[in-house]
Amino acid sequence: MPRKKGSPNKVTSEVKELMSSLMSSELHHIQTALEEVRNVDAFKYLQIMSKLLAFVLPKAVEEHTLTINSPTHPPSWFNETEEVKEDTV
Repeated sequence: MPRKKGSPNKVTSEVKELMSSLMSSELHHIQTALEEVRNVDAFKYLQIMSKLLAFVLPKAVEEHTLTINSPTHPPSWFNETEEVKEDTV
């Protein structure tokens, strides 16, 4: 039977807690490994760090804003079209 909408997923929260605990206990080993990578291959170190940053920093979202301003002066051809309309009426 599925869980009710909005109720927390117990398995997911347990896995997150387990992974957090595991990473905390391995923090010193991770730091040592990253230092070794940095000493051997700086480019590889930067690749790893850029991938790890995705778990720390929120993703940037590009915003699109469209602002339509009314022209302060009508275009020069606007008067010509108005004159043509008056002539045809």
